Amino acid sequence: MAGPHTRPRVRLLVVAVAAVAFVVLALLAAIADSRAVGGTPVFTTLDIAVGCIFVGAAVIAVGDNRERLVFGAVGAAWLAGSVLAEAQSLHQGLLVVALLTFPSGRLSGIPRRMGAVGAVAVAFGVLPQLWVAALFAAAAIVALVAARGAPAAVFPAVSGSTVAAVLLFTWWSVRNSSLSPLVLYESALIAVAIGFPFATRRIARFRALLTDTVLGDERLAGLPGLRLVLADALGDPGLSIDLWDSNAAGYVDPDGRSCPGVHSLADLRVFDGDQLLARVVTSSSAVLDGPTAQAVGTAVRLTVVNSRLHDLQVQRVADVRASRARLLAAADRERERIAERLRTETGVFLQGAIAELAGRIPASNVETSALIELAAVEIATAADEILRIVSGVPAVPLGDGRLDEAIGALAARSPLPVTVEVAEGMAADGSLETTLFYVCSEALANAAKHSAATQVVIDLRRDGEQILLSVHDDGRGGADSGGSGLQGLAARLAAVGGHFALDSPAGGGTTVSASLPASDGGQLTTDGR
Repeated sequence: MAGPHTRPRVRLLVVAVAAVAFVVLALLAAIADSRAVGGTPVFTTLDIAVGCIFVGAAVIAVGDNRERLVFGAVGAAWLAGSVLAEAQSLHQGLLVVALLTFPSGRLSGIPRRMGAVGAVAVAFGVLPQLWVAALFAAAAIVALVAARGAPAAVFPAVSGSTVAAVLLFTWWSVRNSSLSPLVLYESALIAVAIGFPFATRRIARFRALLTDTVLGDERLAGLPGLRLVLADALGDPGLSIDLWDSNAAGYVDPDGRSCPGVHSLADLRVFDGDQLLARVVTSSSAVLDGPTAQAVGTAVRLTVVNSRLHDLQVQRVADVRASRARLLAAADRERERIAERLRTETGVFLQGAIAELAGRIPASNVETSALIELAAVEIATAADEILRIVSGVPAVPLGDGRLDEAIGALAARSPLPVTVEVAEGMAADGSLETTLFYVCSEALANAAKHSAATQVVIDLRRDGEQILLSVHDDGRGGADSGGSGLQGLAARLAAVGGHFALDSPAGGGTTVSASLPASDGGQLTTDGR
């Protein structure tokens, strides 16, 4: 079994052998150039420089090793063409492949593969120069179309069009110019070689910034926003993000509709650990590049996971709210049951006891009469206290517009003058009307006990999809929102999706406000239905 250091040593050995082979090839090319007819030191130096610059550019470039290997092979093939006449066109075929595969090092899609077939013909020297120029121009067009304006399209497009233009010019200049076509062609190749490492670093920066750019875009709002941002970043307006539905064993769109099978250049699957989350379907070749695909996948994974966590949190909040509403409803039913018994049983019994005592007061015994009268007063006081307690509980189950009458009864029993303004015909379901009733009851009780007010105004109306309740007194203000009664009201309102507010400046009276969504738990109407 190979040790942990075996692989690096083998890699180092391969690099050393390749370096020695390249040096030997460069020496052979230099010798061949010096012996050629018309060979000069300047010609030899420029010829060797082309091959060395290509190889050096491949070494210092970053990114996919396959792309760097093909690009370095262009330099070796150029030098081989100086040694063997049969290899003079080999560098052109390899350069076409390098441009077609940039930056992933892979031939993806039918146009690129067809271009690779043409590159083989170029490498064997079976195509005339005009056809070679056309092939480089075609490689530039394929890069532009496939990458759709993304950074990956710039280098192959510029390089392919440059080489094509130089080949056309050298074909024309053989008869019409005194310029050396070979020097011009070599200069174009050197420019392409120098541009390669810069292009790979630009792609690397694009990959590094892609996730941050996507997640930081202001348009990003869930998967629809992410799709727009990725479509711009990758230059593909038709890009789609489909979610994996494990129950249906298929993909669905963000709205839950089933997605049919698709045929595209790239079908990037996104995983969270071993769990399949989604796929990105695009015609952009940028996602065929491993690091770019990883950046896109990271953005999609973060968005999908965050969206699911948000949905889970919303569901849990809804469950808690529903549970609190059920508990409040159960407590209200129990309170109403006890109040009804106090009204119909205890209250009636006490009134009967008072009547019974009144009929038994002896006229001859002053002391006994005084005791019976005192007992009757105490019983009457207890009866009034019971009536006060049950007055804070609706006499009948609320809902379907019975709130107006219940608030009116509260106002009639208040020791303060109360003005009630309820929009005509307004009605809601039982849970909403019960909640609004208890807000009025607590606000009136607090006003009577603490405010030193001379008047209270209750206003109940609807504004769009909201029910708005306001209870205002003209007292001294300064109410404490941390009191148990007001906190209980805030919790009760929150349980049905409502909001509670207290405005109580010192000396400016107190306003208790409540707002409820009309569609939460039942639709508020304005016609009594």
